[in-house]
Amino acid sequence: MKRFGVSLPREVADEVDKVSEELGITRSELVANALQQYLESRRNHSEPFHQCLGVLLALSDATLEVGDMVEENKSSILAYTHMHVNGKCLTILVVKGSGAEVEKLTLKLSQKAHMAKYVPLL
Repeated sequence: MKRFGVSLPREVADEVDKVSEELGITRSELVANALQQYLESRRNHSEPFHQCLGVLLALSDATLEVGDMVEENKSSILAYTHMHVNGKCLTILVVKGSGAEVEKLTLKLSQKAHMAKYVPLL
């Protein structure tokens, strides 16, 4: 077991505390499980020449921020749509590109959106 410190935004830390309490596990167990799932989901992305084809979902407050990202990454985006759901902006992107490109786009979106999730189609 290796220990290290992580800084989280207050609302994320509060949510970690809430979920870990609900599940009856420690914060460390919850964070370790979440990181393990993330690492497994990106395992193929690091392989040389790996090409992704999938859907990237982003839920946010502001269309402009996501719209700018769409424009900046249009070489990897085959199609996209935008709609409003429960007062939030839902952007759905069909993406194709190297694993590294798709992962970078997913991470950029996750920094600006409430949620960003890549779902592979192949």
